[in-house]
Amino acid sequence: MALLTVAVVLVAALGLLNLVLLLGVIRRLREHSDLLSDQQGQPPAVMMEVGSIPGDFMSTTVDGRLLSKADLPPMTMVAFLSPSCEHCEEQLPVLIDRARTMPGGAEHVWIVVVGKGPETATYAEQFLGLATVFVEPGTGALPLAFGVKGFPAFGLLDQRGIVASTAFGIARLDLPVAR
Repeated sequence: MALLTVAVVLVAALGLLNLVLLLGVIRRLREHSDLLSDQQGQPPAVMMEVGSIPGDFMSTTVDGRLLSKADLPPMTMVAFLSPSCEHCEEQLPVLIDRARTMPGGAEHVWIVVVGKGPETATYAEQFLGLATVFVEPGTGALPLAFGVKGFPAFGLLDQRGIVASTAFGIARLDLPVAR
């Protein structure tokens, strides 16, 4: 009888230990679920963070003007696109509409077509007259200065040249209203 009592107490202790460990695993899974849901709710980081200042650069526009960070006007929308990017193609109608209505006109819209080869020049032509247009490789001065991490990448610089807003989709970018 004493052996049976010891066996029952041992099985009960083992069951309680199993229950405690299971509750710990469940708590950890909830923490991981919360972390994952927080990350999925945030849009992907496409360029430097809001509040950052773009690095120095010197780049030539498609019409031959040499521009630097000092030439960047206040309240400028910047867009980084690639001809090989499907999502960039989807953004074009809204981007063109936003470029047309941007306060300050084409000088306050900088579009950087990133890539190599003849398709970049033809891709960039559709923005002429709407924006200040650049064609650069992925390791070019502008993508590096703005810390571009993916395409498309959209940003808005405030009056002081600080990144005020960034977005993966142009519709999500907080743009000023034309007056």
